Amino acid sequence: MPTYAALDARVAAVAAGQHGAFSRSQAAAAGLSAAQVDRRVRSGVWTRVLPRVYRHSATPESDLLLWSAAVLWAGRGCALSHTTAAALWRIAGEPFDATELVVPKVRAPEARGVIVHRVGTLDAGDVRPVHGLPATSPVRTVIDLAGVLDDDGLRRSIERAVARGLVTLSGIVARLDALGSAGRPGAARLRRVVRG
Repeated sequence: MPTYAALDARVAAVAAGQHGAFSRSQAAAAGLSAAQVDRRVRSGVWTRVLPRVYRHSATPESDLLLWSAAVLWAGRGCALSHTTAAALWRIAGEPFDATELVVPKVRAPEARGVIVHRVGTLDAGDVRPVHGLPATSPVRTVIDLAGVLDDDGLRRSIERAVARGLVTLSGIVARLDALGSAGRPGAARLRRVVRG
């Protein structure tokens, strides 16, 4: 039977590949019982980041850890989006307090510090890995930002994305056309800003 140290080492190895975050189910897969997990949380060895997601208390909190925790919490099919994806792609302006992600429409998870956007479909081409985390593609991120930023903020994000070679103005319009703008927050604003 593995020692406590061996079990903790297994969890630490998992967390190391996820910016310091790990889920309760991953701890169980590493061999820890529910009681052992609860004991580590109660004793302060582990700190709860989101429901059923933790970090070792000695691991400093970082944006990447929080974003990784949100992905673990939200589960399969989610992707970091909107202002969080903009931060990952380095096209964001001012920092935002909450983590934003998209999840399939059939789910509606809620947690403090996380803004969940439910989508009917998220094409595979609209998701890309960044720092090992699923995030909306630069073009999809710009389209989503149109629903949460004002004109100036949106314009600056587009300028950064174009300058970094992540998007083209024609590519933004083409993807918006393919997604359909009816009922899409900020679609009219995006078209206006892109037209300049």
